[in-house]
Amino acid sequence: METLTADRLAIADVVNRYFMAIDSRDWDRLRSCFTDDVEGIYEGVRVAGGIDRIMAFFTGQSPVRFPLEIVDLRASMHFIGNHFAEVTGDRAVAQTYAQAHLIDRPAAGPRMRTRGLRYLDELVRVDGRWQISRREHVLDWMRRDELLVAPAAAD
Repeated sequence: METLTADRLAIADVVNRYFMAIDSRDWDRLRSCFTDDVEGIYEGVRVAGGIDRIMAFFTGQSPVRFPLEIVDLRASMHFIGNHFAEVTGDRAVAQTYAQAHLIDRPAAGPRMRTRGLRYLDELVRVDGRWQISRREHVLDWMRRDELLVAPAAAD
């Protein structure tokens, strides 16, 4: 039971690191969340071919485009809700509910999108650390609002 609890906490940690890396645009931290052969599906857009391809996808260097450009946002903030991980040896599956607050750059106007998301993950233990080997990002709902107070420009 102790090992299972430790594994579940470590899996929750890699999920938290992923969101923190996305929000801070810390690409090295983001890279550490994934296996070398990671595959992602983001709102139906498949990104396969390993870590370099998925990193190019996030940094805007890929011909495969995410429906919402992460690199073109002024700011983002993710909040995690329900999280469940099922561990079988050195493999695990996890599901995480999240809410993302995405603030557009000034050229698009002071808008914020709030999105209800689910992340369906497959993870493996590599050298004692859990990493995401497959991630599916599912958009359940989205709303768009006028932003009354914009954050200080990070540009």
